[in-house]
Amino acid sequence: MPVGKKLLKSEAFTTFVAWMIALFIKLVRRTGRFETRRGEIAASFWSEDKPFIAATWHGQNMILPTFWHNWREMRILVSRHGDGEIVAGVMHFLGVGTIRGAGVPKGEERLYKQKGKGGAGALRAMVRALGENISIGLTADLPPGPARQAGEGIVMLARLSGRPIVPVAATTRSRIRLNNWDSFTINLPFSKGALVWGEPIHVPRDATPEEIEEARQRVEDGLNAVAEEAEQICGRSPLPLDRGAAAH
Repeated sequence: MPVGKKLLKSEAFTTFVAWMIALFIKLVRRTGRFETRRGEIAASFWSEDKPFIAATWHGQNMILPTFWHNWREMRILVSRHGDGEIVAGVMHFLGVGTIRGAGVPKGEERLYKQKGKGGAGALRAMVRALGENISIGLTADLPPGPARQAGEGIVMLARLSGRPIVPVAATTRSRIRLNNWDSFTINLPFSKGALVWGEPIHVPRDATPEEIEEARQRVEDGLNAVAEEAEQICGRSPLPLDRGAAAH
């Protein structure tokens, strides 16, 4: 293997990149002028020392870990593949734990898509963590899309654990949006920002398939609502699927 490729695949290089990204995210948080709405929702869980499932959309979660109260333990679901090692490293430097695996897709392709990705093991690990009073951070939509469409996995997690789902969105006015499936947003420093929490969504342990679908739709609607509100705070029109690679 060429020296350059060996370096890029090394643990030291991955750790350095993760540290640099975490440093940038902290800069965005510390220099941004953030307005928080319904922060009392999360604060009530923290004050009572109760865990919950913090739900967000893919591509809209870069700065969210910086708003977590680090005296309360939290773990983020991170893929075992692709850039998962770097993301796990970033979470470490931001003071957030991780669970490695993948979300649980819906439908006939479930087993095929999950082969080798650790979806079932990740689900068990998340249920166990919530039972141990550790909150979970999770994206509701699943790669490779469609974006902004909630899957059943997060609802099943809430049903099995008995813990509520709390939608949350954070963004900044100045940002870069990548032209990929989830329009991943790179928030920029020295900008107006917003953090918006939604109302908790509870899923009964004995929920019927119809109730599971209703809860899934409530998660989707709740996430779209907080994302739109965050955009409006920053002076933007809601464009959830807008794509582009220019800073604006």
